[in-house]
Amino acid sequence: MRAPLQLITTALALSTGLSIAKPPAPPLNYRVQASTPSQEGSFDYLSVEQPSGRVFIGRSFGVEVMEGGRMTTVLERKTVASVLQLGAGQLLTTNRGMDSATIIDSASNRVLADIPTGKSPDGAAYDARSGLAFVMNGGSKDITVIDIQARRAVGRIGLDATPEAGVVDGAGRLYVNLEETNEIAVIDIATRRVTGRYALAGCEEPTGLARDPASGILAAACRNGVLKFIDSRDGRDRGQLEIGKGADTSIFDAARRVGFVPCLDGTLTVYRLDEAGHVVSAQRQATRAGARTAAYDSARDRLYLAVADVELDAAGNYLRARQNFQVLTLRPDVSKH
Repeated sequence: MRAPLQLITTALALSTGLSIAKPPAPPLNYRVQASTPSQEGSFDYLSVEQPSGRVFIGRSFGVEVMEGGRMTTVLERKTVASVLQLGAGQLLTTNRGMDSATIIDSASNRVLADIPTGKSPDGAAYDARSGLAFVMNGGSKDITVIDIQARRAVGRIGLDATPEAGVVDGAGRLYVNLEETNEIAVIDIATRRVTGRYALAGCEEPTGLARDPASGILAAACRNGVLKFIDSRDGRDRGQLEIGKGADTSIFDAARRVGFVPCLDGTLTVYRLDEAGHVVSAQRQATRAGARTAAYDSARDRLYLAVADVELDAAGNYLRARQNFQVLTLRPDVSKH
């Protein structure tokens, strides 16, 4: 087990466009409670299955599941980028090294379908209302639309920039971060067309994206140390929060009103929004260098961070994970509340 997280700052710099409610809410101190190691190899996105609480991780050799303090490989595929929970005991993996996606039965680990995608599939989003999954293809700069019930690709949405993370609003719209143009693309799910673009002023290379259904706020994590808040209804800039460098994930739990942004530089930003979408408290805490992807278990209030010793380029950008892979389990430090 690693040492407890140390609070780096108790308040983070906010832009003038972002108001803060008074008085501030209690601190949000999450601490490492356990560390679960596994075999070597690179990793990417995680997800948590409910109600079991099992954690699924995309690895260079396939999909691993963490359960009861143990790691097990449940699917062998080349370079799995993400594992998306579809509900009804099904998962969708995006296989970057194979230009495909795989639907599996999470109870039996049985492969239900292998589906061709565009080039270098990465993140994915699922819209339960339409039964469609959307796979973001970084290599071909497009989105593969998959009908989960039919278990086949049913369309393609062309883009002019690399799609990163995507979220749906449950009312017919998909929002996708565009890396090169520093924008959020707004996509009508019914017509599968881009109907708008929201500028991310001050953001460079948006990656993770989360949405708060109560306020309609989109929280776009940017690799240059900024978390942008955008109104999903009209694209209005709702301010920004200073975070660490090298963000790759943005998480927001609507029930607790808490958001998480892990970063490559070894910091985790934890913040709280009120119902109107204003930040009421925010802290940045130390984790471990390379811990840039995470998944949150709302039922148990646990945050899982994937991490390994990483190799960086001269500018400090992530190249690859090298060794000592493990999943860190974080829980609130109730003694601080």
